[in-house]
Amino acid sequence: MRKILSVSIILMCLMCIYVFAQNWQSVTDPVKVFNKGYIQVIGTSEEGQTRYRAIRAATVVAQRDLLEILQGLNIYGTTTLRDGMLQSDTIRTTVRGFLKGAVKCGEKYYPERGYAEVCLRVYIKGKGGLYDIILPLMKDENILPPPAPVYKPKLIPEIMEKPQANETSQMQKPFTSEITKPSELIHPYDGLIIDVRDYTFRPALINRILTEKGEIIFDPSKIVSSVLVERGCGGFTNNLDKAKALLKTWGSNNPMFIKAVGVVKFTDVKVSEDDAATIFIHNQKTQFLNQAKVVFLLK
Repeated sequence: MRKILSVSIILMCLMCIYVFAQNWQSVTDPVKVFNKGYIQVIGTSEEGQTRYRAIRAATVVAQRDLLEILQGLNIYGTTTLRDGMLQSDTIRTTVRGFLKGAVKCGEKYYPERGYAEVCLRVYIKGKGGLYDIILPLMKDENILPPPAPVYKPKLIPEIMEKPQANETSQMQKPFTSEITKPSELIHPYDGLIIDVRDYTFRPALINRILTEKGEIIFDPSKIVSSVLVERGCGGFTNNLDKAKALLKTWGSNNPMFIKAVGVVKFTDVKVSEDDAATIFIHNQKTQFLNQAKVVFLLK
């Protein structure tokens, strides 16, 4: 009985090790990084070392790889975290401290060849992640996109006089042109899928939605701080069904679908004036921008 129990325990341990090893996948592509909310790397040491030295060497390799991936992340436009570190001693020091808090997601030593693998992870989202620690410093160190006016459509009816063909037409009443009021929406949209498949677009710490005139519709300042930490500026996928599914997990059951009309410096999306007004009005009703219920559909 004891022998059977011992064998069972050993098999269970081996299965756990196998499953654990199966989860050792590098997460370094920006789309995956921002979707999963973390960077994950596997460092490998050289062969012919003791367990202690091999694991230590593999850890150093993983830390170096983490720094390289982290520095390559876009803050906005073509500005990367590396640029931020070069511009600010505070950011450079904070990033290096941030890396020291990397979570070890596994280690394994191969005695037959004397080398080790170490899995390290740093979180982009969540408490203690990049959005929580680094993004506030960007504002303090003035490493943010250039300021732009905030978009707001005219909700008050515009009085537009009709062309006067003759004297009697002067007695005719002017007609009005106005945007539907939020209170009049019957089935308001509660999320946004924005199609950028026609353009080269990159996920970043700061992704914005602008009008064709460059007015800001959506940026981190629009998002509730606790949501920004957990969700960033929204989600990213190249599959429409996955976009809808992701929004559904965030409580959005009736998202609007809008095609971008342009992209500025890879990270800012432009939409038409009509679509800008639609986003604004429906957001007034359901506040989906405040909750970052936005998914960018990539090619």
